[in-house]
Amino acid sequence: SKGVEKRTKVKSRMVANAMLELIKTADKVLVMGHKFGDLDCVGASAGMASAIRSIGKKAFIVIDREKNLSKTLIEMVKSEEGNHDLFIDPDEALFSITPQTMLIICDTHTPNLVESLEVYERCKTVVVIDHHRKMVNHIDNAVIFYHEPYASSASEMVTELIQYMGDNCRISSVVAQALLSGIMLDTRNFVLKTGVRTFEAAAYLRRIGADTIVVRKLFASTLDSYQRKTRIVNAAQIYKSCAVAESDFSSDDMRIVAPQAADELLGIDGVDGSFVLYEAGGCINISARSMGAINVQLIMEKLGGGGHHTMAGAQIRNVEMEKAKQMLFESIDDYFEAKN
Repeated sequence: SKGVEKRTKVKSRMVANAMLELIKTADKVLVMGHKFGDLDCVGASAGMASAIRSIGKKAFIVIDREKNLSKTLIEMVKSEEGNHDLFIDPDEALFSITPQTMLIICDTHTPNLVESLEVYERCKTVVVIDHHRKMVNHIDNAVIFYHEPYASSASEMVTELIQYMGDNCRISSVVAQALLSGIMLDTRNFVLKTGVRTFEAAAYLRRIGADTIVVRKLFASTLDSYQRKTRIVNAAQIYKSCAVAESDFSSDDMRIVAPQAADELLGIDGVDGSFVLYEAGGCINISARSMGAINVQLIMEKLGGGGHHTMAGAQIRNVEMEKAKQMLFESIDDYFEAKN
């Protein structure tokens, strides 16, 4: 079912107050997202860590700077004065953990998707902030589990929390831009899952200096990656109002190009859902998108994946591309049969 937006911000205020109490008793706070962090994951983490630093506590973002999808954003936040040591590697974070260290996990709620499982297991106090539909193997030892599936993005949730973290809590315009980029990515420029609170969060970020042109530039791609994207779109076929495309090549930026190609395919008339298959990390990855008419989450769950109503994915191991494509077609068939 679709998430229904709540108008009241009572829960946000309560979570912010409870988090403040935990932050005050911690010796330092580590903020961590999911593997291959995107703009929403890194933006939400940067917003949370900067807000904690502004109230006088040590805060660091645990991230693998090589394996992530938002290197430009990391450089932008890092270049700001006082942020040179904001991002640390998982190994560095492991050595610094004490019994009083607090961990905040943004944009995921499953242990097998976090940036570093070792960091998560070693921290005693864990807080989760996420907007994805709840999965079976979710983190069950969190002191605060702030989970709102109707929220557009983790960046929107963090933006709301920042506003209730006291008068001393301030974030810079650069961090506001990082948060706005996360909201724009997950809503596809304020089209999908955009509620009243999404615009209120964006308005707050704009008010404290977020520059929309700078944010737009974070989405810019090179000519080579643009050509790779159009090559995937060009190879698409239509199957039961779904556009299915497979990549016959591999590249370093495939994890960015494939979802962009899936978004592009939704612009074709008569297409309700799009699926892009590509090979990466020794398995076949599927990136699925829809405008809401098709629930791609259900289709991906049949293949061992998951996600959202309009944005989902799956990884299929030990199969060839042709077999994976066949499995996808069968899953689409099952979905339409169940629907009818």
